[in-house]
Amino acid sequence: MTKTVSDDKGGWHLEELSELSVNILGTEYTVKFMSEKEDYRLEEMDGYTDFYSKLIVVENSRTGTIHNINEYHKKVLRHEIVHAFLYESGLATSSHGNDSFADDEEIVDWIAIQGRKIHKAWESVYAI
Repeated sequence: MTKTVSDDKGGWHLEELSELSVNILGTEYTVKFMSEKEDYRLEEMDGYTDFYSKLIVVENSRTGTIHNINEYHKKVLRHEIVHAFLYESGLATSSHGNDSFADDEEIVDWIAIQGRKIHKAWESVYAI
């Protein structure tokens, strides 16, 4: 099932979806939820972004000790979307190779985790 999510309350659950579409700076990316069996790359990671095919993949079969797996999948999706924004803005290719800030997992995580808080702060002072 393909859906475009515009619900600002985050009202989706992974079991309802197999594919989404998201606009990243004017470029449409497909978001797929897949298992390790469907994509071998997910054996080593919980998600990835393929900039050349405009594809974001989130691993959907891992549960383990994660109590709120839906929130975890959203965290992984936010992280991969940040990677896509950095790439589509030109920062990934302009920031000098593999050790660049645009490829740094810590800064990508920071943006993905803090993005909602930053947006809320902007909203509170009518800066949106």
